[in-house]
Amino acid sequence: MEFLWFPLVVASILAFVGFRQWLRHQQRAMVHRERLSALEKGLDLPRWSEEAPSRFDVGLVLLLSGLIWLAIGLGGMLAAFVIVSQPQIQNIPEAPPPQIALIGVPVALVGGAHLIVYGIRRRGMKK
Repeated sequence: MEFLWFPLVVASILAFVGFRQWLRHQQRAMVHRERLSALEKGLDLPRWSEEAPSRFDVGLVLLLSGLIWLAIGLGGMLAAFVIVSQPQIQNIPEAPPPQIALIGVPVALVGGAHLIVYGIRRRGMKK
């Protein structure tokens, strides 16, 4: 009874995704029938409906994730630096090695990379 919710959640998510895909297929089939009907009647083809703008903005996701990764990396480096520089305050019997303060560098670099890609993408869209 404790784990009964997990299969229900997974099944609900799968049902939602499946229903959404079925609706998308039905829409594409309707567009196909409409275009075939226009071809049979000799009319101009209707505009292709797949060209609708996306509601998902990749630039904003890059900016947000870049800022989050950068903040976590810098915060981790700052926290590790404080722990290394003042182990007596943290009640740590043995001081950790000073290199542990560099633990946040890879995370901060991932955030920096996201921000660089965001900047390049934004500059490319202005042209």
